[in-house]
Amino acid sequence: MPKVTIASLEKSYNGEDLFSDLTFEVIAGMRLAVTGPNGCGKSTLLKLIAGKIEPDGGVIAISKTARVGYVAQEFTDEDLEHGLLSWVLAALPSWNCLWKEWENAAHTNDQALIERLSERQADLEHQFGYNPEHKARTILTGLGFSEHNMLSKIAELSGGWRERAKLGRVLLQGADILLLDEPTNHLDLEAVEWLENYLLAFRGVVIYVAHDLIFLNRVGTHVLYLGAGKAVVRRGSFTQFLEWRAENSSQRSREAVKLSARIENEYSYINRFKAQARKAAQAQSKLKKVVKLEEELSQIQVETESHRAGRSLAFKMPPTSRGDKAAISVVELEFSYDGRPPSLWPVLDFQLFRGKKVALAAPNGAGKSTLLKVILGQLEPNAGYAKIGQNTSLAYFSQHQSEILRSEATALSEIRRLCDPDTTEEQLKGVLGLFLLGQSYFERPISALSGGEKNRLILASLFLSRANLLILDEPTNHLDLESREGLIAALKDYDGTLFFVAHDRHLLTEVAEEIWALTDTGVEVFQTFKGYDNHRKQALTGVGSSSPAYKKPEVESKPEKRKLTKEEKRRQADIRNELYKDLKPRLAKYEKLEKDLEKVLEEQSVMEEKLNDPGLYNDSGAAIELNSSYSEACSWSESLMEDMAILEEEIAEIEERKKQLLEED
Repeated sequence: MPKVTIASLEKSYNGEDLFSDLTFEVIAGMRLAVTGPNGCGKSTLLKLIAGKIEPDGGVIAISKTARVGYVAQEFTDEDLEHGLLSWVLAALPSWNCLWKEWENAAHTNDQALIERLSERQADLEHQFGYNPEHKARTILTGLGFSEHNMLSKIAELSGGWRERAKLGRVLLQGADILLLDEPTNHLDLEAVEWLENYLLAFRGVVIYVAHDLIFLNRVGTHVLYLGAGKAVVRRGSFTQFLEWRAENSSQRSREAVKLSARIENEYSYINRFKAQARKAAQAQSKLKKVVKLEEELSQIQVETESHRAGRSLAFKMPPTSRGDKAAISVVELEFSYDGRPPSLWPVLDFQLFRGKKVALAAPNGAGKSTLLKVILGQLEPNAGYAKIGQNTSLAYFSQHQSEILRSEATALSEIRRLCDPDTTEEQLKGVLGLFLLGQSYFERPISALSGGEKNRLILASLFLSRANLLILDEPTNHLDLESREGLIAALKDYDGTLFFVAHDRHLLTEVAEEIWALTDTGVEVFQTFKGYDNHRKQALTGVGSSSPAYKKPEVESKPEKRKLTKEEKRRQADIRNELYKDLKPRLAKYEKLEKDLEKVLEEQSVMEEKLNDPGLYNDSGAAIELNSSYSEACSWSESLMEDMAILEEEIAEIEERKKQLLEED
């Protein structure tokens, strides 16, 4: 039975302890999620268990017969020339040697050797299956590789697909102990779900680091939390751990309050009676007790502070100017990389309206990132066009955009290069600090930054752009859990238009107001991620569909309706007339409010430009008057939007009643 035992583990870097007296045990059937803030040593712990680096002290014991699988190797030039399938299969022992020995044993009639070779064959078949190539194809298909990819050279694969290849090779090796560091990076929804199901059925030990909240909760049986004083191992999901930790922290805070009060009372007694000979001994005894109580209080305070110590990404996108009603217009759009039919997708026609937050969804290879590049003008369409609104200011984040950073430059110089030249040094440094890239990062070279730190630097430049349209391609890749939560909160509050591609199910659920699925018939709209996800899963199990990933749900036939009497029709007509009387003034009022809102927002925009002019503040009276006018305009616009929201609900309710009447008719 595979088992990993850690006892009194010590590891430090640059004089700072990562682990001190770390002790825990993981047995077969456990899937341990290693969590904690940035820099707490999660990836270092996996390297220590894999034997890639040495501890400063303590013991790491792994069952003697256990095989460890760890995704770490870099590709050599020779690896890159291999076909994907052959490189993955090369991780297995060669069967040719076994058959050669078997032939020799049979030729010499060596029964003892034949028996040993039979046992070895049984072990290999148990470990790798009767058909290793079939198993390899199954794993690679589950990770999203096509038959064409399997025959391609690794050199032809992008960085993300190479990472998948490494994961596939480790899974094929049949390890008893799997060590996985952010395995969901570069995986699409289908591949993430396949990996989840694979790990749920895995009978060995799994120790993994992940920043995908849903993956953490679904896969983990236990949580190891680092970086908060003493490491904690708890049974249950990550969400259950957070609930326990919050309750534990609250309880410890209450204990601290009680201890403080008790210490204060004891000191009061000591101060009153320490000068009296009769009570001096008793006061001295109490003083010893107080010292112990203070030590206990100090320990509680250290634990409580450590819970708050990890900084998390917390920012709010600045207000944006009002853009065009249609932020993106796509008309009869077609594209293929060789410029010849067929197009990557069917002819596309859609408009993304101002203020909407839409996620573009489809399996890898369906052309999501390509569509974004066509919209951005980075690729030329075969037919049709994609247009950004004239008054729409755009900012773009790509999952590969960190490649535009110059490795020898510093973080501060790069954000200065990427931002408006009028941005002050103080603003640049302030925004870097906001994205957890404070003073110690300013002069740090880009080559020394992690993937997550590079992504945060790019996100910081988007923050400074004040764009009213954000186009994001996998914005959470390489971000830790706390940074993802901060980004999700900021995007939810963002007042501009958002069009993004993501495979982070938590991000899709929390931020997207609609999911636009790229299907074999065009764009199909879903009101929630849950609705899209249910449709996707049903389609994947669909039978007899030429395109199972996007099978249209069958429409149930409705029973024949009873014909209405004349009296019922007259009554319905009266109700419709009443509804129309209710609806007409509301529509007129809404139209008026919309015009008023556009006017006041234009006034706000003009005032914002004046407020951003440093020369204004030479005249304090004018500055105060303009600030007052701006505050009034903001209050008025908020009031108008609240009134419009109420009217929208009333109009929607009347329209729904009209629809029900039509269905009954």
